[in-house]
Amino acid sequence: MSYRTILVHVEPGSGSDARVRLAVEVAAMFDATVIGLGAEAFYPVFSSGFAVANGAMIETMRERVIADLPIAEQRFRDLASGVQAGVRWIGGLDFPAKELALHARAADLIVASRPHKHVSSAFAPSPPDLVMEAGAPVLFAAEPSAPLIAERVVVGWKDTRESRRALTDSLPLLKRARHVTVVEIEDDPRASTLGGGLKEITERLSRHGVRVETETVARSKATIADDLEHAAARHGADVIVTGAYGHARLREWMLGGVTEDLLATSSKCVLFSH
Repeated sequence: MSYRTILVHVEPGSGSDARVRLAVEVAAMFDATVIGLGAEAFYPVFSSGFAVANGAMIETMRERVIADLPIAEQRFRDLASGVQAGVRWIGGLDFPAKELALHARAADLIVASRPHKHVSSAFAPSPPDLVMEAGAPVLFAAEPSAPLIAERVVVGWKDTRESRRALTDSLPLLKRARHVTVVEIEDDPRASTLGGGLKEITERLSRHGVRVETETVARSKATIADDLEHAAARHGADVIVTGAYGHARLREWMLGGVTEDLLATSSKCVLFSH
């Protein structure tokens, strides 16, 4: 398994430049093709007594979207001009998260970034929607943006379906890394029941040629996301791999959770799988 096709959403302005550059960096690592996706949606407008005006307004919004897509395509082709395995372009008149999830069928990995505050989902994909619906691993760019080295990777481990999925989805990245640390965070490390599980993970990854260590660390008074961030800093990693939304998404949105916290605060690239 390798990442041979990378999918990235592209905007007409500079807002997507960092993630397109990240997609190009990943493509260089795996000799992958990059697919640029331009997608914007326009909201229907309803208001009694102004049907003609509303129709004109909708058409104006539609024309704006149609005008934006060629600009986004040119920006993408300029930024991705050095991709050796080639590039493709797809344009769509729908919500970006929906279009990305649809065209995830053509990709091994989606590269994304956290949208700026107050940006409508009509113009930028919602990270939770993308992670939940894509059915493919999603790599979020670092904040602030920085070149991806990916020689050292931290895997946040909890014995769940989502973590197992993330381990499989990240194998190309893990095999390429010089050093991988699987980190289990426990309230009381002495009470961990995953000793055998971590041994199995080590044996599995080692068979793939991954240079791997495991560690169980005590949860601090901060969030688990903070503990993973500190682990990444301690090991010199610029990528965190973890399962996404092990709890119901609504519960995480209301009460907080590792996925939402990493999206909000992590300074590293984060690869999520659900």
